[in-house]
Amino acid sequence: MIELIKMSTLKIKNLNHKIKDNNILQNIHLETKDDKITCILGPSGSGKTTLLKLIAGLESAQEGEIYINDKLVSSSSIHVNTEKRNIGFLFQDFALFPHLTIKENLKFAINSKNANLEINEILKLIKLTNSLQKYPHELSGGEQQRVALARSIISKPQLLLLDEPFSNLDLNLKEEIRDDTLHLLQKFNTSVIIVTHDPFEAMFISNKIYILKKDGSIIQSGTPNDLYNKPKTSYVAEFFGETNKFSGIVENSIVDTAVGQIPISKHLESKNVDIHIRPQAIKLSQEKTPVNGVKGIVMASKLMGSYSFIHLSVLDKNNNIIHVHSHMPPNFNPKQSTAVGIEIDVKEIFVFDKN
Repeated sequence: MIELIKMSTLKIKNLNHKIKDNNILQNIHLETKDDKITCILGPSGSGKTTLLKLIAGLESAQEGEIYINDKLVSSSSIHVNTEKRNIGFLFQDFALFPHLTIKENLKFAINSKNANLEINEILKLIKLTNSLQKYPHELSGGEQQRVALARSIISKPQLLLLDEPFSNLDLNLKEEIRDDTLHLLQKFNTSVIIVTHDPFEAMFISNKIYILKKDGSIIQSGTPNDLYNKPKTSYVAEFFGETNKFSGIVENSIVDTAVGQIPISKHLESKNVDIHIRPQAIKLSQEKTPVNGVKGIVMASKLMGSYSFIHLSVLDKNNNIIHVHSHMPPNFNPKQSTAVGIEIDVKEIFVFDKN
């Protein structure tokens, strides 16, 4: 069986960008394949939106090259206009035409004899078949978002750019719209670049993630599984949620911490290291006092729906109080001041050389 090689929808090489002598993007290398959803993940001010504008042609490249379907569209000497790049984009403000009905907004994006058929099909997918003659102001925020996304997809662009598309939605609606969006993108086999600061959103919707630092450089890229389970730096480990952080010198392949002795690889012997332990790796057992081995005292226990959030105080070797967070199954709800035993799941420990 012959495996088809997917071509690169987007390729970026050596991209650098400044605004008023401030480095916004530094040495960006990025590639996305046909029919894949790629996420640019980073904090506010890391250059995510600027990167989208450069891809879209809304800003000109200063250094480096941008290719769409292997065609050079941006460099220091070449700039292909936005309308000639065959891209769609959706920014945070949905930008629907207020004087046009929903049908007219969608029809504006297509030039086809089968326009009505395509509009009817996509309206079913976005669950708005009864809203054809409504105007944007008559829809909720979530419905407007669906229409804006549908309008950007229905023109069948080679590449779709989404800039924080769910940021203005409340939590319950965000989860529903995010799920619908994923189904819609998969239905149309569209190559997508999505920008977000939400790591869980990135993991849910994308095939590959590029993580930007505040200085506008890519610190690590990979599949959601790679980044979550194999972070290369403290920055990446912390990006995917809270961690319990400890530091120490490796002696005899261990570091002694307030939650127990942590086994460390031999190649880090005598190194000063940072240790990150996710809350779900802090396993607790409720026992009668006194607890044998490592113990903590429960400061608070809160049911968070799918898990219990346990706030502990533990003592380090110098009798300093250290605060530790644990995520346990929802039926584990020890009372305040209860002593609990502590064990660590070593699969959820990440160690980084501080030198």
